[in-house]
Amino acid sequence: MNITTKIIITDTNIITDLNNANILEEFINIDNVYISDVIKNDEINSKTGNVKLINKFKVISATAAQLTEVSNLSIAEKKLSTYDLLNYVIARDHNCILATGDNRLKNYAENNGIEVFRTLKIIKLMKENNIISIRKVIKACNLLKQDPTTRIPEIHINNLIDELEKDSATI
Repeated sequence: MNITTKIIITDTNIITDLNNANILEEFINIDNVYISDVIKNDEINSKTGNVKLINKFKVISATAAQLTEVSNLSIAEKKLSTYDLLNYVIARDHNCILATGDNRLKNYAENNGIEVFRTLKIIKLMKENNIISIRKVIKACNLLKQDPTTRIPEIHINNLIDELEKDSATI
């Protein structure tokens, strides 16, 4: 799959993971990766990652109708934050891929027909599309394994490393 063909709306979990894996800049430089204006203005801080770098994200603005819908959805979907619902609505309305590390948002979006990418899929696709090298992927994965804030199970990280090492050995 080509990571650069469909717009990707990202949440802060993905930003933090990719920042901690030291590959956020490469992700930001993909032409079709966006962050919502509300998320950028309200949720981005030094805990998310390198704010100067994050400010380079392309921004997609929420419309008044989308904000109203999010407000209405939040009454029924109490387990999802307003920001999660906003990312979902923007991804749905623009036929985008939603990049999230949040399991509840992932399940909600997929149940409503939205394609979802997780951190490891993004990393794998960045490698497959020659955005980052196998060496950089393995280094990124090892950084994630050392990161106490990541939500990614270590077994999944190890599986990706094993899969990519096996693929590179057959080439």
